[in-house]
Amino acid sequence: MKVTPANIARLVLSAAPLLLGGCLKPMAELPSLERRAVELRDREAEAKAPPPPVESAVDPALARDLAAMLARADTAEADFAVAHSAAQQAAGAARGKDVGSELWSVAQTRISALDAPRRELAQILGDLEELYVARLQKEAAGELKSGGSDQIEQARQHVLALLANQNEVITRLKASLAS
Repeated sequence: MKVTPANIARLVLSAAPLLLGGCLKPMAELPSLERRAVELRDREAEAKAPPPPVESAVDPALARDLAAMLARADTAEADFAVAHSAAQQAAGAARGKDVGSELWSVAQTRISALDAPRRELAQILGDLEELYVARLQKEAAGELKSGGSDQIEQARQHVLALLANQNEVITRLKASLAS
């Protein structure tokens, strides 16, 4: 059989019903062209509406524990401030004096007194980290609602900042005696 345009046309016309038959399905199986509920939503109104309030998991026991720890941290910070004032005065008096002199020894003693409140803050930080890990494990296991770990992390960051500041103060005071 020779390939001519007429033969091609006959072949296409004879195969057309077979090809189109595969495309026909009952109407019940076809998806609807109606607008879906998601398409009918008023997106502009949703964008202008305030976001829903974030559910905060307020655990009274956790709040009480965190308040107690932060109160201890505030006390340690106040103790550090008092000791810092005395250490700063002693370091100022010892500046330029010989290592081992009376004023230098007094300044070293006063700077060493800063370690006690700093140790207290370090202990509080350790307690917060233990509480944080335990809380995360319980939240992951579904034993507790999530959200409490966020509160612990905020308290932990606060204590960490206080501790970093105290370390900086001590380092600065020691450096002032070295010269």
